[in-house]
Amino acid sequence: MSLDVELELGVGILALVVAAYGLTAKALSRRSVSAAFSFMVIGALLGGAGVAMMAESLPSLPVLSVVAEVTLALVLFSAASTIDVRNLEQDSGPVLRLLAIGLPLTIVAGALLALGLFPAISFGLALLIGTVLAPTDADLGQQVITDRSVPARIRRILSVESGLNDGIAAPVVTVAIALATIGSLQGSEPVLDAVKELAMAVLVGIAIGVAGGWLLIRSRSSGISSGGSRKLTVLTLAIGAYFIATAVEGSGFIAAFFAGLGFGAASKHSAEESIAFTEAQSVLLSIVVWLVFGLVVMGDYVVEGTDPVVILYALLSLTVLRMIPVAIALLGEHFDRVSVAFIGWFGPRGLASIVFTILALETLEAAGVESYPLGPVVAWTVLLSVILHGFSARPLARRYGRIAESLPDDSPESMGDHEPRKKGAMWAIHDHGVSHSVSADPRE
Repeated sequence: MSLDVELELGVGILALVVAAYGLTAKALSRRSVSAAFSFMVIGALLGGAGVAMMAESLPSLPVLSVVAEVTLALVLFSAASTIDVRNLEQDSGPVLRLLAIGLPLTIVAGALLALGLFPAISFGLALLIGTVLAPTDADLGQQVITDRSVPARIRRILSVESGLNDGIAAPVVTVAIALATIGSLQGSEPVLDAVKELAMAVLVGIAIGVAGGWLLIRSRSSGISSGGSRKLTVLTLAIGAYFIATAVEGSGFIAAFFAGLGFGAASKHSAEESIAFTEAQSVLLSIVVWLVFGLVVMGDYVVEGTDPVVILYALLSLTVLRMIPVAIALLGEHFDRVSVAFIGWFGPRGLASIVFTILALETLEAAGVESYPLGPVVAWTVLLSVILHGFSARPLARRYGRIAESLPDDSPESMGDHEPRKKGAMWAIHDHGVSHSVSADPRE
């Protein structure tokens, strides 16, 4: 059987398996089986069975890398565009502490641990490992964010933190990649180039986002656009910001993030219906990313890379490297220690870590720089996160909810009663179609 026929057969089988998942998604969700876990396992099983789309053929298809990067760009744009600072006054303290204190501490701790466990690697590679594993993925913890037994403020904090930390980590990833390549790129100045990338990306992103948001509102008020056309506009703004920034040697991820911020501000956050369409497209693309993760990464880095030191790093990354910085960051906010532990534990690693790693591996390989142990560490951390956070989300949310009910009415956990915005994307397919909002109560 030729490779083309195998590839076509593989795609067809994958499509049917995804269709089968759609028929059982709600039942799986009730058993704490997340969509990320499902698609990862589907990819691993099909890859292990040798069904078409063989693992060795996938890395040669550059379109897969582009799909992964565009997916993260859409996620960054959507998350940034829906953050309304005016509605975050009650939560600004803990959110800013998590982003300005907790995230940097996590990155530094991750880099130091990498240097300690893998002493042969460079500082740049250690920083890269610490940074790609610092952003959290709220989509892997949707059962927590949508479970009303958990205080609304805690869910808002987790939602906003995860929506912003991958965008904040993106420039650090760029600098870390540049540092990791020093010594192999003769005649260039990687760090200076990285700073230029950041500046260019910010300019491109803000210009496209602000202009797009302003024009969208004007077109709606003048009646020259339709609801469907505005959805298409938002999607293409995100994609345009990413690719234009890349074309002018800027960071596409940072451009997409700042484009989302600019769009949200210029549209006065009145285009949520249009943004939901972009979120829905990121769902479909994310399915591809998780399938590829199962097909390729599981075989290359997990099955064949069971180094105990790598697994130790992954476990520490998901626990102390996240939970201790969170505890330090929230000092002075007067949260109950159970609440601090709950926020610290639910820092799942997912899409951003995978995409940042793909980008880093491509760049390091092109520069002739040894990338080990980046791939195995990220693969094991994400794999364990999908399993541990996915299966613990529902029971821990319910248990914490019962504890939170006993807290005083004036406790900081009880401040504000408005619900966190529920995304129309990612793993909403458990309870509704991908173009609808997530149910506020997953028990529905």
